Amino acid sequence: MENEAEKPAAWATCTLDGSGQITIQLHGELDIASVSAVESQIASSLPVAPARCVVDLAGLTFMDSSGIALLIRVANRCTDIDVHNPADNVRQVLEVTGLADRLGLAPCE
Repeated sequence: MENEAEKPAAWATCTLDGSGQITIQLHGELDIASVSAVESQIASSLPVAPARCVVDLAGLTFMDSSGIALLIRVANRCTDIDVHNPADNVRQVLEVTGLADRLGLAPCE
């Protein structure tokens, strides 16, 4: 059994489907200390120029500006990107910075 000390602060799971869409699920606390390892996980799974990328933030409990920078770097490699399920505080930062449209963030309903 994995104990808390061995558990990474943040991690990504990536799934590529037959149409060229990659789904990236982010988990944990994505910050300056964990972003490098998460970016490495994503880079190893991300095709050169995926047609579509969906980033699911449902499992993310915290994200600082380094996490937002990571989202921008992922978006710059994709033809089309959509960010789903951000926590309210993350959504607010993406909207205030003007990144909501660039990241395909759907408006609140």
